[in-house]
Amino acid sequence: MSESSSRATGLAGLVVRRPLAIVVVALVLGVLGYFGTRRLGIDQELRALLPDDAPSVTRLDAVTERLGNQSDLYVTIRGPSREANLALGAAIAADLEQRDDIRYVLFRRDPAFFRDNLLLYAGLQDLLDLRQKVIDAIQARVRRELSMFPEDQAASGEGDDLGLDEKTLRERYGLDREPSEYFERDEGRLVVVRARPTRPNTDISFARGLSRNLKTAIDGLEPKRFHPDIEVTIDGSYAEHTAQASSLERDIISGTAFAFGLLLLVVAVYFRGLRAVPLVLVPLLIAVVTTLAIGWALYRELNLVSAFIFAVTLGLGIDFGTHILSRYRDERRRGLDQFAAIRTTIATTGVSTAGGALSTAFAFLFLVMAEFRGFSQFGVIGSLGIMIAFVAALVVLPALVLVLDRIVPWRVPAPAAVQAPGARVVSREFPWLALGTALVCLVGGALGAAQLPRIGFEYNLGKLGPPDRTSPEEQQRANEYRDAVGRTQSTDPTIVLTESLPQTEAVNRQLQAILDLEPEQIAELTGLPPYPDTPRKPKPEPKPAPAPKPADEEEDEDDVEPDDPKFVRLAELARTRGTVDPAVLEQLKQYPPERLREMDDLLSSVLSIYSFVPELQAEKLEIIRDIRTRIDNKRGSFSDADLEKLKSWERYLQVDRPVGADDLPPWVKVQFTDMHGELGRFVACWQRGPKSEYAHAKRIHDAFDTIDTPLGPAPAVGSHFVVPEVVDAIRGDGPLVMCAVFGVLIVTALVMFRSVGHAAIVLATVGSALGWLAAVFVAMGWTLNLFNLVALPLLVGMGQDDSLHIIHRYREEGLGRLAHTMRETGGAVVLTTVTTVIGFSSMLFVDHVGLRSLGWTAVVGMTFCLVASLTLVPACLRLGEWLRVRRGE
Repeated sequence: MSESSSRATGLAGLVVRRPLAIVVVALVLGVLGYFGTRRLGIDQELRALLPDDAPSVTRLDAVTERLGNQSDLYVTIRGPSREANLALGAAIAADLEQRDDIRYVLFRRDPAFFRDNLLLYAGLQDLLDLRQKVIDAIQARVRRELSMFPEDQAASGEGDDLGLDEKTLRERYGLDREPSEYFERDEGRLVVVRARPTRPNTDISFARGLSRNLKTAIDGLEPKRFHPDIEVTIDGSYAEHTAQASSLERDIISGTAFAFGLLLLVVAVYFRGLRAVPLVLVPLLIAVVTTLAIGWALYRELNLVSAFIFAVTLGLGIDFGTHILSRYRDERRRGLDQFAAIRTTIATTGVSTAGGALSTAFAFLFLVMAEFRGFSQFGVIGSLGIMIAFVAALVVLPALVLVLDRIVPWRVPAPAAVQAPGARVVSREFPWLALGTALVCLVGGALGAAQLPRIGFEYNLGKLGPPDRTSPEEQQRANEYRDAVGRTQSTDPTIVLTESLPQTEAVNRQLQAILDLEPEQIAELTGLPPYPDTPRKPKPEPKPAPAPKPADEEEDEDDVEPDDPKFVRLAELARTRGTVDPAVLEQLKQYPPERLREMDDLLSSVLSIYSFVPELQAEKLEIIRDIRTRIDNKRGSFSDADLEKLKSWERYLQVDRPVGADDLPPWVKVQFTDMHGELGRFVACWQRGPKSEYAHAKRIHDAFDTIDTPLGPAPAVGSHFVVPEVVDAIRGDGPLVMCAVFGVLIVTALVMFRSVGHAAIVLATVGSALGWLAAVFVAMGWTLNLFNLVALPLLVGMGQDDSLHIIHRYREEGLGRLAHTMRETGGAVVLTTVTTVIGFSSMLFVDHVGLRSLGWTAVVGMTFCLVASLTLVPACLRLGEWLRVRRGE
């Protein structure tokens, strides 16, 4: 007795002696696996596809550790009454502030601080103009008082020489810069409450619970009590992610239910009875939930790619059970008892099944070499799942057969006449049909393989999610709340991490300078023409020119008192400094010209704690004090009209000290306080363009990767920084992984058959099927992406498994039994492929584009693997028979 037969006998004896114990242990493992599977999460962030030491992942972890979640939730209130909307908004904000899962809430932004310090936010030249306006008014008043002509003295009490009230002051010197008190639009008919949850929007269970609890709380406030026409919605990324996840789950559940039902029907029809359904599916489901439980123990969460391991394990695992049960049934038909049928099945089909399982498992295990975690995590769990499914099919399935047979005996029908083994007859005529079939398959595969360079890769990862089915009305409503909170700030920013407030100020000044520079200045700094389509901020309206002095008030320059040298220097500073500090310009010159031009083209907005801290405060305070002193010294000479106007804006002159980050109001500081309670150690900036598109995301990554400051470099990162690293990792790992998979295929076939010819048939079968698939990709305009790439190793394993079973059974039967082999094993191969195709067909009807592409790639590829196995393999075997007969072997 051979060693393999001895092992098969020992395993068969164990199954026959302890079938109930084996089934009970398997069911217990299945129950435990189910509870582990329920705890398994899915990390939908792209960062989970990269190793922990990837640059963008390291920085994102640093951002998360310091700043926590960076996504906002928005509660939008729509109603005809601003007062009612604000009252409901205040009630909702108060409720949100009491929640443990909300870090902070922004609703009413008290503008008192900015009003009190209004003049500090004016430009230096604007304050100098205001000072000169006051000087001119006072001098005109003094001249009239000293005039010897009565008509001039009488006129001193009539006009308005100062010519400034609060409205004029704000308009003339651009002081309408204080933030609006509420997030609102349409005169308060739309009001938004903005909240920062503690956990990210990609945590779907958290987002769902938050939305559900928030809706309950809002309903408890009885919005209609505030106004009968009021409407409240939850908007933003939390609502969008929850809706997308729910839609995807509904699609998967409905598709899986349909596929599962069809699967049951196919298995029942093939085996001509319902008994086969639990025999095949119970061990398989135990294997699947056990695999997912191991995945939870190893990783706690699956990434976007390995999340589909359920479908892969189900699709491949059902092959093992089908082959084992089919061979057991055939042996029972031939009259063998249970023990002999199980032993023969394990010794024959069990060996070929083990070869397919091991080769596919090792092919998946080679994915661990990839840096791309979409491959490596998938490889670990996939290889475990395949081996567990194989063991379940080899051990649990026969045990379950015996247990059910004790309850209801399985009366296997005798084989039909057409299924009789027949004689071992090999025709000596040249097999022209076999040669033609082989040539057609191989030439077709070669032509398809030649099309590989024409297959593109989908670099825009944004196109791989659910399609945008937003109606025009829904889009308009979304635009409304985004306008209320600031359209730019409603998207994920790039975060520049700083080590101190001075470094934050340096980064903020640099980025703000890039925004403020005119195209001509960018060209001067870089020596390169700026991009012509770069959006520019509209230039401010020119300030109205001061009214010309009356002729009787004009004086010779010799009669004008020279100004204080201090203010002469300030005037020179305002003139030379312009909109951008020369020191900042010198810092910008240190960047490579091409990079600085890219930064100018991409940057759209900047926000930090220093966006709220005015510059040149010491100089501005000098001017404000001088204005205040001059007015106080001449207050008695102003007319009643002048004094009345002074009352409306003189309070702005009372500011007497600079303001820093710590002086800002709480609603500002809370947005810039990190998880450690430190203020302002980051700068947020936003860039234009599609951040999910590889080329554009790489532009942003390269342009803003690090901001250089006199205090050292400040690293930058955003979730979109992951996109180029993910694509680069796939492009680097893909060829390596496929070479490894094909290497495993060749080695497995050589070890199993110890025949170069039979190994070549396996390789040609898989290669031809993939070549046909490449031709379909080109003809249909399909592209590869990070989802359907997972199907390629699966197709190699599937094509190899089919050909291994056929060749192994043929070698077992011997010459002249090719037709018999194809009737029995070929039928099982057809069934396994059909069931696998049905399993993956559940993905064909989902809205998720990436999932759908995976489904189509798997379905078409597996169909081609089946066709190649049923045509090319027997054709090659028939040609081999003819050669052996011709040689007299």
